[in-house]
Amino acid sequence: MTRPVPAPLSTETHDQAHDQAPVVVALTGATASIIGFMTLKALMELDQNVLCIISSKSFQVIAEEMGVAPPTHPQGQAEAVLKIIDIDPDSHAARRLTCLSSKDTGAPPASGTFLTKGMVIAPCSMTTLGKLASGIADNLVCRAADVTLKERRPLVLVPRESPLNRIHLQNMLTVHDAGARLVPPVLSFYKPAFNTVDGQLMHTVGKVLDQLGFTQHQLSPRWSGMRAADPLPV
Repeated sequence: MTRPVPAPLSTETHDQAHDQAPVVVALTGATASIIGFMTLKALMELDQNVLCIISSKSFQVIAEEMGVAPPTHPQGQAEAVLKIIDIDPDSHAARRLTCLSSKDTGAPPASGTFLTKGMVIAPCSMTTLGKLASGIADNLVCRAADVTLKERRPLVLVPRESPLNRIHLQNMLTVHDAGARLVPPVLSFYKPAFNTVDGQLMHTVGKVLDQLGFTQHQLSPRWSGMRAADPLPV
């Protein structure tokens, strides 16, 4: 019996596929949703394709903090997200955005065979952190993050809680040891540009992009050493 001839493989090279691969950005139910939205905008302005997942617990937080309530169905979410991040829906950058339902655990990023450049969870709630530390993947945010870890791709978490208890700290250590990168929104003051709320937010988003490998951004100034006129610390 003659076996059927398999269809030819795609001529697309691995590099081409990787260039088109998206970054997954998830927002969960912690405060500071603005960090997630600023990360989305920064990636889109770097001509990166982005898959956005808004967790079921984050809709109320977004409405309270941003003054815009995205619809729960992903078809209408993109328009609301573009409004929040002030990107023209008819622009080239807007075409980089796709929204997915957090309930759709069969969506593309739920499989390791779907190429991505990594994933960001910003903000990352302690509930989401606890699920990741325990290997619980009961929604698309957690499943996509679990896949990102097992495929050894960058997973960047922006944990938003204070003060931290022992459980929080242990969960952070657990996901760190599994390969996640933790970028808490810590205040910095060593550059004048950081002396505004926007400056602090940009500094955090810049650190997130650095961890993903997008170091070409101009979101915040980089340290270049002490100025000659500055006294050396004692």
